[in-house]
Amino acid sequence: MSTLLGRRKAVVEHRTVDGGHPAPYPDMTDEQLYNYEMTFNVPKRTFDQPPVSAHHAREEPTWQAEFDANLESFDIASITAQAGRKRTMQRQPEVRPVEREASGTPLDLTKPVRTITTRHPVDIITTRARHPIYKVHGYIGDDDVVTVFTLDGRLSENSEVFLENVPEPLQLHLNIYPNRDPHQAQRYVLTQHDTREEADASATPGRIACVCVQLDA
Repeated sequence: MSTLLGRRKAVVEHRTVDGGHPAPYPDMTDEQLYNYEMTFNVPKRTFDQPPVSAHHAREEPTWQAEFDANLESFDIASITAQAGRKRTMQRQPEVRPVEREASGTPLDLTKPVRTITTRHPVDIITTRARHPIYKVHGYIGDDDVVTVFTLDGRLSENSEVFLENVPEPLQLHLNIYPNRDPHQAQRYVLTQHDTREEADASATPGRIACVCVQLDA
């Protein structure tokens, strides 16, 4: 893991989408960069305190603040156990089901996935990693370094949803008729239908074609 973190810090090819700060992954916001640096105890951090967007979005302390800033090496197992012990000593707020900010539907990792902000495709390698939080590993776009995610598509437990399913193309069937109104410039009149069956059922005399078109999401 330490070798992987070293590779991430050595090559800066990406910047945050809202602040333009150097980031280890594409499509990250300043808030996600701050969470990442706190989570992995990055020595030279971009922010001394949470960025404005992250500060206003939080009303409760996040689990990243639980980490010991003086850890000499990254040991995710011991960090997770330590944070768990501290949380049990505190009164916890009501736990609510996770809701996806993007579409409101659960992330289906068996279907094509992309990033929400720039719509880069994500090649999922596994959804069964041994880590208790970051079960999902995958490549973003042309990256040659694996990015880890939670099962609901986040870069950290409390960050915004980062992944979404690629929407299926919208398909329409168009009935085409000649325009018999001499006062209009359009040569044809179109009616749109969800399926070919609906188009055929709705067709009226004079239809000259039925065309299927697909619209990108």
